[in-house]
Amino acid sequence: MEKTPTTFWDQLGNLLVPRRQVTTPRTVSNEQILQELIRCFDTSLNRESIGTSLLFDAHYVIILHPSSYAERLAALPVIVNEAVTAFNERLKQRNHEPNRIVTVASHWHFKFGPGTEFDGKPISPADVEVIGSLTGASLENDSVSSPKAGSVNLKATRKVKNTNVYEKLDLNLPAFSQIDFRESGAFAVRIDPAILAPPVADATPAEPVAQPAVAAPPAQPAPSPIRPDALARIDCYMADQNVEETYWMKDREIVIARREPDNELFPNYIRLTSPYVSNPHARIRHDAASGQFQLASFSRHETRLNEQVVERSEPGNPNWVELPGSSQILLNGVVTLTFQSNL
Repeated sequence: MEKTPTTFWDQLGNLLVPRRQVTTPRTVSNEQILQELIRCFDTSLNRESIGTSLLFDAHYVIILHPSSYAERLAALPVIVNEAVTAFNERLKQRNHEPNRIVTVASHWHFKFGPGTEFDGKPISPADVEVIGSLTGASLENDSVSSPKAGSVNLKATRKVKNTNVYEKLDLNLPAFSQIDFRESGAFAVRIDPAILAPPVADATPAEPVAQPAVAAPPAQPAPSPIRPDALARIDCYMADQNVEETYWMKDREIVIARREPDNELFPNYIRLTSPYVSNPHARIRHDAASGQFQLASFSRHETRLNEQVVERSEPGNPNWVELPGSSQILLNGVVTLTFQSNL
């Protein structure tokens, strides 16, 4: 217990030399992370755009101190959603004729990772390091987790600490060797095709010219996106490989698993090549009694259904949760399954 000053000289000493205040380390906030992402995007939009073509970074690596990463982990999906909303609004504001939006990616990619240092500089709980790039090929290969000698540099937009300025630089990939990207912190969001549409000219329509009546050709039915013999359609996007695949659920119960030799013969398996998927990872079934689809997760890695964490259960004793007819399932923060019922 600290001694309270009782004499005039003690009180005078405290006035001349204030007592040291003990404070807990400040950690980065959700709003800070969001604003750093937006600033990095704005900088890349201004730097990468060419003539009337609006070009920008679509891949982002965000490095946080381990304590801040653990504290912010549950909020990362919300931060990503807010960032994408802000990116889209800025593109809408800039997309005036004759401008056109150009992107080298089909998705926004976000990779969060914990680290105590980056590029030889320490990262404190109050720091956030944001690196953006046009393409994520260099961020998704083996050189990130285990950099090899002679690996190419990453051309990135990076914030310079203490100056609040972003610069374009060749970032040496071994700088990522201290960052652990194995945690659940990777997200991929499809870039809205409507954003990429050319702007519509604001012009007064001309007077219509009378034309002789011509019989219209019979309307052709649009091709159905659902196969009539399937219970549901499952679109899979593996962000670690930038690969999209479509599967059809024909059995009353299917298993989602990493492709392995021991499951090649099972006809009701959806086998994914991503190392972020467990074997097995989850099961989907159509319950005849209730007429509803259900989901059970068996992976020690996180499974989310419409942004809600699904409790892990044992394969022999599945804990089923209701799977709405139109849903999104996120496996280990990397593989996204878009589920659409056909019933």
